[in-house]
Amino acid sequence: MGPSPSHPHRAAPRRRSRPLVALASHGRAQCLAAAVLALLIFSADAFSPLQGAVAVLHTAVVLLVAISHGRRAVMLTGLACATLTGGAFLVGHMDDLSEGAAMRLAVSLTAILITTLLSLSNRSARTAMAEQARILELTHDTVVIHDADGIIRYWNDGAEHLYGWTREEALGQPCQQLLQTAYPAGEVHQALAQAGHWSGELTRVRRDGRRIVLASRWLARFDGQGGNIGIIETSADLTEQRRADAERHRSEGRYRAIFNAAGFAIWESDWTDAFRVLERARDLGGGDLKAGLALHPDLIRQAGQATRIRAINAAAVRLFEAEGAEQLLAGSIVAMYTPSSEAALVQVFAALSAGERMVEAEGQFRTLSGGMVDVVLRVTVPPEDEDWSRILVMALDVTERNQVQAKLAQLRTELAHVSRMSTLGQLAASIAHEVNQPLSAIITYGKTGRRWLARGPEHAHEVEDCLQHVVTNGTRAADVIARIRALARKAPPKADTLMVEALVAETVALVGREVQAKAIAVRVLCPSDLPPVRGDKVQVQQVLMNLLMNAIQATAAQGSPLVDGDAARDITILAERVDDLVRVSVRDSGGGIQDVEPATLFEPFFTTKADGMGMGLSICRSIIEAHGGQITAANNDATAPGSGRRGATFAFTLPVAPEERAAGHDVGESGGMHAA
Repeated sequence: MGPSPSHPHRAAPRRRSRPLVALASHGRAQCLAAAVLALLIFSADAFSPLQGAVAVLHTAVVLLVAISHGRRAVMLTGLACATLTGGAFLVGHMDDLSEGAAMRLAVSLTAILITTLLSLSNRSARTAMAEQARILELTHDTVVIHDADGIIRYWNDGAEHLYGWTREEALGQPCQQLLQTAYPAGEVHQALAQAGHWSGELTRVRRDGRRIVLASRWLARFDGQGGNIGIIETSADLTEQRRADAERHRSEGRYRAIFNAAGFAIWESDWTDAFRVLERARDLGGGDLKAGLALHPDLIRQAGQATRIRAINAAAVRLFEAEGAEQLLAGSIVAMYTPSSEAALVQVFAALSAGERMVEAEGQFRTLSGGMVDVVLRVTVPPEDEDWSRILVMALDVTERNQVQAKLAQLRTELAHVSRMSTLGQLAASIAHEVNQPLSAIITYGKTGRRWLARGPEHAHEVEDCLQHVVTNGTRAADVIARIRALARKAPPKADTLMVEALVAETVALVGREVQAKAIAVRVLCPSDLPPVRGDKVQVQQVLMNLLMNAIQATAAQGSPLVDGDAARDITILAERVDDLVRVSVRDSGGGIQDVEPATLFEPFFTTKADGMGMGLSICRSIIEAHGGQITAANNDATAPGSGRRGATFAFTLPVAPEERAAGHDVGESGGMHAA
């Protein structure tokens, strides 16, 4: 019995060919021996008195050369031996050409010819066998040949490398016992008996004791009478493949467990047909997918309907209110989008077509029960998926979040309305004065007109003049009331085109009584060519009024009224264009921002006033950011020209109206002093 499988593994030495120098020396020695033998036979045939076909011994020379030389050498040797045979015949029988001698010559030449031909044939067969053996040695698979008793007769290099036993150790050993083969013996023997071959898997134990899995093919060997003389088997190691398969199965199992247990909707879709629809849209758009979909919006719906669900988890079934996964499988959730989500779907298609591997978008979908659900979609293309056949879609339900955000927006609107009403309450005295002035004038002109009427028709011109003043002051009062009603109105925000210059003038007019009562000078610097902005008039005016009222209060708390032309109390409102924005600044001459970071002023419920709620500037920030702008605060730089000696500046920006952005207006500075 050979070495036990439990022996420590040692690497089997690879078989190497003999050095070329040794082979060449061996070949030369054989040639020399053949030449000497040929000369001896020639001498014996030509000069000895032996009677017989001595030249037949030349066949040994041919066989000797055929052992280690090629076809050409064998043919030349056969020809040389035939020549020597003929020469010996002529030397020995020149004077006696008997019939027996001629017969012996013919026999010798025939023997040499037959031996040469057989050597050539045997050489070809041995060459083919050597090539086949070389192929068997070069293959990485194991090739083992054992006889009918299971004894190993051939063991290639692949077997040495895989199993660990050298050829010398394996030859002559029982194959299945040496390798501890575990295989279906009955099935194998039946297949070999019936079909002459068997293929399947088996396990064996290497020399180092490690069990391996093999894909093996056995071929039965038969003799001329059909008797079984052994088996040729080839085997390939499947151990690593089986380990990789097992790991892949475990990974797929983990993925499937996560897929099914996830608390959010996930489904795997085949978008192959959708890809073709989008390619057609790209062609129709001249290479631009978005342009093609804009020209043929029906292709958006077609692409959505072309997606097919291959797998879906329970969370997705619940989200889309299906009775079971079967109701959604082979269908298309993407096709259930609402018209409001069409732009988001186009964004997803365009990004994936451009090569993106992961895209996020928010949209609204219709459930199977007819309800609506808002979701954030994350569409992922796996790295190995080039034809969109395994698109992974994750959907996060944000319906409740959006409802809360809508409610918060409504509350912000109501809070802004309350803030406006509070501001109007602070302006009650100014508003009463603004309304009382034109009303008093109306009464005065009405009485005057009545007196002119009493004096007779000849004073009709004076009466007409009084009536004109009544109309003018009535219109003035109506304008004041209209501005107040606009601020007090509770309505959803809407985007209008606003002229900043007019908006500033109207707001300054509303607080005119306040600045007059506190002896504050208000300057408005607004270019005449300032472009319009987009926004809600009431909300933007609320922001400006809030900043202006804060500036009035801060300025009134510092300094003293105008003395000797020194503007100790002044407020400057500056409007200017900055790129694609209009910036409105309100600069006061109060005490400035003290002991706090300016950004903190915009936090909810933060206030520096004893009776403040801390909501005014927070509401202003929400309004401006909702309009796409920013609001800032900073102390004035006393060294900057025109900045004043003290105080702070609050500024906000609003985007220029889209139709005006390309105009590129130059910003000049014009305006006048508005003294209140």
